[in-house]
Amino acid sequence: MRILMTGATGRIGANVGRRLIQNGHSLLGFTVPDDSQTSKLAAIGADVIEGHLESLDEVGRALAGVYAVLHLGAAFQAGGPFTPRQYMQINVQGTFNVFEAARERKDAIRHIVFSSTDATLDKYPPQGNSEVLNEQSLTQTQTDWYGFTKILGERLADRYVRADGLPITVFRFPWVWGAGEFLDFPHFRLSYFLNSFRGNSDPSARETLATLETLEDGTDPLVIALDSNGRTWKKHTLDVRDIVQAFERVLGVEQAFGGVYQLGGPEPFTWREAVPVVAEALDRRVVEARMVGMPPTFYEFDLSAARRDFGFQPRFHWRDTLAEAQRYVRSGRGEIVPTDVRAADQSTEQVGN
Repeated sequence: MRILMTGATGRIGANVGRRLIQNGHSLLGFTVPDDSQTSKLAAIGADVIEGHLESLDEVGRALAGVYAVLHLGAAFQAGGPFTPRQYMQINVQGTFNVFEAARERKDAIRHIVFSSTDATLDKYPPQGNSEVLNEQSLTQTQTDWYGFTKILGERLADRYVRADGLPITVFRFPWVWGAGEFLDFPHFRLSYFLNSFRGNSDPSARETLATLETLEDGTDPLVIALDSNGRTWKKHTLDVRDIVQAFERVLGVEQAFGGVYQLGGPEPFTWREAVPVVAEALDRRVVEARMVGMPPTFYEFDLSAARRDFGFQPRFHWRDTLAEAQRYVRSGRGEIVPTDVRAADQSTEQVGN
């Protein structure tokens, strides 16, 4: 099966692409000219076609002769900075072009998977989320350009499903862990909270800042973050290896056509669970603080729709992700294709050799 993937050189795309090739598929990676990460595609055995998502003609040429399209390409925060205009051109015009080109080849294209995000959701209420969240639990009200343009992408998907019968599936990704990244999570670090509160003029936030500054000792200790009531923060994330499984399982499954699916790991982690373990791995001091004046991170996803419709069964708990991160940092090798090509070039094991 010939599959086109946009965003193929990213932390998700290269890992998904490697598995698809191992399973016998032919992968065509759609990349911008002079993408610094393109060598990853050669390493995993993928073909490359250059172009711009903003060009319907270039996208259309890439879709010629493919069976399925995995649309992961996007402008997002970590890859920027991007202007509002660029977000609109890449994430909205680009997604329109993928769907429109597929509509023009409707008889040949059997499945399209569009990558969206939980950043479309308003998941940080003042008291956290008391209920487990499913795909309909929260309104999509984000106004930052990344989240907002992904909302528009989901609306485009819905329109092409209902109006043209395109076989589109939407995946909402949470925070995704690539090679070594669990050890570097900024939201575990005192410096992250100091920087966040220093720009907040709210009186309660100023009090929290004063408390945090007493914990500063030049070593950037890790923080067990608590809400105003002393409840530990909680976050539902996903190991990139489980995203690979999701794409494996969903391809060609008709029950998933027209569906929107939140993905996530087997369970969320709490700061009280994870921070001491990460601190031990890094030989860092641990402190504890109530983050009064900041909306707490406290949410967990219901994955039952993905389990029901295409058999998604995430395997990698946060401790597994941490263990893989430690292995990667120690040896430069592991199961995950690294996000940065320079790291990938140093590890033949990473690309399946």
